[in-house]
Amino acid sequence: MVGIVVMTHGGLAEGLVSASEVIMGPAQQVKTLALRREGNVDELSSEFAAALEEVDTGDGVLVLCDLFGGSPCNVASMGLRTARNYHLVSGANLPMLIEAINSRDEGLDPEALAKRCIETSHEGIRHINELLAQA
Repeated sequence: MVGIVVMTHGGLAEGLVSASEVIMGPAQQVKTLALRREGNVDELSSEFAAALEEVDTGDGVLVLCDLFGGSPCNVASMGLRTARNYHLVSGANLPMLIEAINSRDEGLDPEALAKRCIETSHEGIRHINELLAQA
């Protein structure tokens, strides 16, 4: 099963995983990391390396970050040049995380899982006023 690391600024990662567990129950092979105001990028980088080791059981890892170009995303992107099998997606949100957790049972590799999460995330963005006006 593909492991998942959710990496954000502040408590967003913990909040996303907590919310997903309210909906789906306990999440397996999922690790959260946060860059906090008192933290630093070097610590986050070390924590990220340890998290990859922890959740990767041989099928690779999907890393979800909150903000493209933000420090958590930059830390995760630096490791993409290594041989480690993980894919990184920015713009983490609850529909994306739920899709990632649910779709892992289908045997998708990290790249296919990343693509599916992006599709689901796009589909979940709706302007409700416009939908109601069309009805």
